[in-house]
Amino acid sequence: MKVSFCNSWFRAKKCPTEMWSEDQARAAHEKGLPYTVLVGAVECPYCFLEVAGNAVGVSFLDEHLRESLSYDFQEVESGVLFLTMATHRNFDGDKDRVLSGTSYIFGQDGAVSIRREFFNPHKLETATSSADVAANYSPRPEFGYYDDLVRVERQS
Repeated sequence: MKVSFCNSWFRAKKCPTEMWSEDQARAAHEKGLPYTVLVGAVECPYCFLEVAGNAVGVSFLDEHLRESLSYDFQEVESGVLFLTMATHRNFDGDKDRVLSGTSYIFGQDGAVSIRREFFNPHKLETATSSADVAANYSPRPEFGYYDDLVRVERQS
């Protein structure tokens, strides 16, 4: 897995800001400071991770570099992350306009809140469910080891 490091991913311009060396990113990781990991080619990454303190965000990009799927992980105990939210977005063809999005908010007890939002015309649907959330746990990554977090399929 090819990785590069930067300060952040500029969503509107679809490009990294301020590329960092591995040493810069490692120093940020060790101090618990935010940094971004690009997975794949810098110009068209498969995904990027925003690593900060006790949280990690993973954004999967489509062929137009739009965030089609994102995962939010929170540290729930020392060294253990839990996937608290997954969001899937549907776009208007090859435009950047989001037509709809569905968010799944996971509780460690297996409770799931589902929120589906349509934007034109605006409509919001909500539901609740339950799920086996065993696959939502992930070890907090050591620097450079992000494979477990960049899996689209989270089922065991």
